[in-house]
Amino acid sequence: MTVYAVTLNTLTPLHIGDSDELRQDFDFVAHSNGRTYRLNEDAILQAKEKFLLDRQGTYRLPGKLLDDADFKNADFFRYILPGVPRSKKIDARVKSFIKDVHDRPYIPGSSLKGALRTALAWTGWDEVKPRLDRATIGRSKSWAGQPLERKLFGPDPNHDVLRALHVSDLASSANANASMMLVNAQVLTKKGAGSPVELEAVKTKIEFHGTLTIDEVLFSEFAERELHFANREHWLKELMPRVQAHSRARIEQLAAWYESADNGASIAQFFRDLAKVKFGAHRAVLQLGWGAGWDAKTFGAHLQEDARLFEQIVADFRMHRAAPGSPPRKPGDPFPRSKRAVMNLKEAKPYAPLGWVKVELKPQ
Repeated sequence: MTVYAVTLNTLTPLHIGDSDELRQDFDFVAHSNGRTYRLNEDAILQAKEKFLLDRQGTYRLPGKLLDDADFKNADFFRYILPGVPRSKKIDARVKSFIKDVHDRPYIPGSSLKGALRTALAWTGWDEVKPRLDRATIGRSKSWAGQPLERKLFGPDPNHDVLRALHVSDLASSANANASMMLVNAQVLTKKGAGSPVELEAVKTKIEFHGTLTIDEVLFSEFAERELHFANREHWLKELMPRVQAHSRARIEQLAAWYESADNGASIAQFFRDLAKVKFGAHRAVLQLGWGAGWDAKTFGAHLQEDARLFEQIVADFRMHRAAPGSPPRKPGDPFPRSKRAVMNLKEAKPYAPLGWVKVELKPQ
């Protein structure tokens, strides 16, 4: 085994969801002081039991039981985040970040490994040269890339080269109060923005730690008879440079996209600055989580090399559907034509992309 210590630092707000949506006054309260309070429902209900029913005999939501003095009682809140939802609706929702049992955010090893896998597939494409036609694209939208992945990584899960790569969950010493914020994100096109989405997100400059292990036994002469991994071993030995090559290509495309978009100058500059940073053999930047976009989680530009085939794929999987109020996409139009970004609500402008992190490996 080759074991690396992994250090991950967030460069922009990061959201990795736990499939839950928090509800106004039931799970959280947005306060006029610009903070969002995550409720400890059990503590509130126990302390306010005699106030649960209103005059009509209806049960009141936990958030409606609080008065101004209660916001000084730390027992009533699991954590407190800077920022409040843009939505003022009674049923406002916030997408929850994945956390451990102590409400500390963490990064699942599967999320990081998935991003590494995408980068390895992208950089390994020209070496393997998989045949790309309609017959090699899966019929199900959820599994469309599976035939191509088998060509790149192996014919089945037992013979997949990334069996040799193990990534632990990554934890931070910072609790939710110190490491998280509430952000308002929007889907952007070059000429406007869609509906806002409220998210719990990890702030920038938050550090996470874990391990990455390469099982070199699976590349041994004995294992090679069955697994046939040896011709991919260098992919893992060159892991960070390959990740950085994939990210560098995306960074150039994203910088160009935001430079041509309304109010995109600040994000374009972020990518231009990021493109200038030099990384060694054990460091790279990549994008994780919600808002990373289609090109961060697929074979990206390789699928677009045959324009005619790509348009057929877009049509077959109904990827051409436009957002409400947007003109329909025409064959040959750029794809994807939208991005997700964090908004500055006071200026009504996007100010940061989502999910960019720096990863460093240190051999142990």
